[in-house]
Amino acid sequence: MKKESVLLCVVLMLLVSGCVTPYAHMGFPGGYREKDMGRNVWRITFAGNGYTSFETVQTFWLYRCSEVALQKGYTGFKILSDVRLTMTVSSDQLIADSSVPVLRPAQMIFIPMDTLPKPAIEADVLFLNGEIEHKPPKVFDAKILKEALEKYVKPDGKKTDGKNVKPHVHDYLYSDRLETTTS
Repeated sequence: MKKESVLLCVVLMLLVSGCVTPYAHMGFPGGYREKDMGRNVWRITFAGNGYTSFETVQTFWLYRCSEVALQKGYTGFKILSDVRLTMTVSSDQLIADSSVPVLRPAQMIFIPMDTLPKPAIEADVLFLNGEIEHKPPKVFDAKILKEALEKYVKPDGKKTDGKNVKPHVHDYLYSDRLETTTS
């Protein structure tokens, strides 16, 4: 009986360890958490595991910021921390507009072979009320951003548990392309 329990635990650990961090409260494989810092400032965190892409962490983090803002009765938020968001654009947009900034995640660092990188974003956001002038990548209307991200966080109405978000052009991070994501 004892050997069966150990074997079951090993199998469960292998299954959990091979999955992407789900969009859920912080747990063993990662997830989100938030802390009220006072004066409408919240620290929002989303931490992935070694199988979670930075794009997934960024999408889930932005979605969580929008979700918490709306749950707390706010209409938007401003990112206070120095967060560099990856702003992927399509090749057509690069050719059409060479002034489009293409930001990449922070510099590469050496990771020992026995560990995988674990992407995470933790940043302070100021929740805002009233009419929000959507000015990505720092100021967001929570409802507009949440709606734009919904199809990546919950495709077909379901959570992406066990999968990274589908790679996509981050139109919602550009104020001049906002109309294309909400229509």
